[in-house]
Amino acid sequence: MRIELSLETLSKENFVVPRINLHLFQGFVYSLFSEERAHFLHSRGYEYEGRKFKLFAFSWPKAKKLRMEEDRIVFQNPVSIVLASPVSEILQDLANGALINQTLRIGNNQVRCTGVRVLSEPDLTEDIKVKALSPITCYSTMYQRDGSPYTVYHSPAETEFKKQIHENLVKKFSLVDRDAPVPEGKVSIEPIGTPRQQIALFKKEDPRPIKGWWGIFRLKGPVELLRVALDAGLGAKNSGGWGCVEIRS
Repeated sequence: MRIELSLETLSKENFVVPRINLHLFQGFVYSLFSEERAHFLHSRGYEYEGRKFKLFAFSWPKAKKLRMEEDRIVFQNPVSIVLASPVSEILQDLANGALINQTLRIGNNQVRCTGVRVLSEPDLTEDIKVKALSPITCYSTMYQRDGSPYTVYHSPAETEFKKQIHENLVKKFSLVDRDAPVPEGKVSIEPIGTPRQQIALFKKEDPRPIKGWWGIFRLKGPVELLRVALDAGLGAKNSGGWGCVEIRS
């Protein structure tokens, strides 16, 4: 399930955010939740074998026109953001929060939601194409000889990237429908064309950037798992602005 928010600045001036802005958009999304749900997702989330999942994803903002400057991005009104989740209550909470609040904030921008569009649920087959609305990231935590951890990000050409995409979807499916058996069959992912790497910090003070990939990808596998890919995102860090996708014909 997915919705698209249309946002405009109250001042009618351009929407301006710093180049490093993912924490601002995640904070905006959390501000739409009810206090109870925001606390649950932030502090607990949905647990699977000791790992926590938020089970929502969001796109990077888009507008008809934007301008990249040295330290900021300038969007022309309106700006739209896609929010996705396999949990209907999460999207209902987000939509209600967007419509009820007369004034919302993203960084230094005071905005209002001018519309919430429920995006149609596409009919899926076991072979689909998706476009990344936010970069897809997969990573492994490795350890140096002294025991200190470091992160290795994988590219779509690597076997580990493909493996993690499937395993991640299985975990999300198991959380969405705890009583259903995991569908037989494996999800495969292949880029169509050459994917573009994105390197970004979540917030300015973070010591290490995150690496992900833009592009169009072909997914093959059980329909139930492909539906989770659309609703909960592909790969890791979905609630931080990574791995939101839409279907392409």
